[in-house]
Amino acid sequence: MKKSVKKIAALLLTLVMLFSLTSSAFAADDISTPSLNRLQFNSNGKFRILQITDTQDDWDTRPGVIEMIKAAIEKYDPDLVIFTGDNTGAVDTKLSAKIGLDNILSVVNDAKIPFTCVFGNHDAENVSKEYHMSCWRSYEYCLAYDADPDIYGTGTHNLVIQSSDGSHVAYNIWLFDSNMYDEVNDGYDYIHEDQLDWYVETSNALKEANGGVVVPSLCFQHIVPYEIYDYLIETETLWDNGYEYDGKYYALDPDYAEKGSFVNEKPCPSTVHGNQMSVFQAQGDVCAIFFGHDHINNYVVNTTFTNALGDSIALCNTPGATFQSYNDDEVRGLRVIDINEKDPWNYETFTATFYDVLGDTEETRMLSYFSDNIGWYYVAKVLEFIPYIGETLADGFLKLVYSIAAN
Repeated sequence: MKKSVKKIAALLLTLVMLFSLTSSAFAADDISTPSLNRLQFNSNGKFRILQITDTQDDWDTRPGVIEMIKAAIEKYDPDLVIFTGDNTGAVDTKLSAKIGLDNILSVVNDAKIPFTCVFGNHDAENVSKEYHMSCWRSYEYCLAYDADPDIYGTGTHNLVIQSSDGSHVAYNIWLFDSNMYDEVNDGYDYIHEDQLDWYVETSNALKEANGGVVVPSLCFQHIVPYEIYDYLIETETLWDNGYEYDGKYYALDPDYAEKGSFVNEKPCPSTVHGNQMSVFQAQGDVCAIFFGHDHINNYVVNTTFTNALGDSIALCNTPGATFQSYNDDEVRGLRVIDINEKDPWNYETFTATFYDVLGDTEETRMLSYFSDNIGWYYVAKVLEFIPYIGETLADGFLKLVYSIAAN
């Protein structure tokens, strides 16, 4: 019964989405041309990034994710939104990929907020990254592009941030395709040598244009850098901020992890040591690397790798936003990163849970419940088609189901 209801609802929602998509332009074939839109520090020298990772759903994106993105944009007023991979789940067709992306990207685009992305290991399991990128680029405020189609992966690029007076490049954002699966060594892939060569070349060009001084930067990718293993310790008991794996207990080394950091699951970095951190240290421009991938981990680890100022290059895991894939209702959320033009080598960051963003109310808990138990939500959507009384009937139905579940 549940499967048949879901199929009916899926068909109806697909038709609705198809009509809505006719108003948005389909993308150009060229995915390597940067957008003419530019980023700039505001008149107070401030710039805010909202990182959203692992939304990871199919065409029928859970309503909780959509409402959280809407509320986060309104509450935190970002200058740039960055999606760091597994932006969709294992979508089966180009149509489902397009619809799934539209569910989340139209929210940001309608708010007229510039946004960009990197890909994760799930995005292109059935539909190519090139097609995904063409979908992204169909939106007016999307800044994503593929800087060099000849290097490994798709969508590695950078975005510069102009100074508040517009006179020069004051900051840079690196965005790497950390790729998908390592078919040779098994496990997850990594950032390859030719991608790092592109990084060094582009970083040197920015440095030369900046009078020989490196431009401070942040890096965003999906898969965790290999070096995270260097900052884990084995513990005798299970710590509140640690995890159990293969009969042993582990936690982040408190000498390096910032207060409030935790690992609820074993980190899943690349199988191969890709030398990314050493290259970053040699180049000197990166302050921190932000990623997702491990949905229920949330940490800032100040590594022994340093930038040009001698400050630590931090590893920062952001919890997943997904309701479709595994997550924890108390962890699910997103990250805010603040940059100050007057102090560009230091940034401030915090994570906000689903309830931090939307408030811990009965309505929000209902939203969370029906995002997890999506079948009931589909039934309500079907009821909405009933003339005159549909919306009232659907609302009453959801409240009744939730009241029974809550008791």
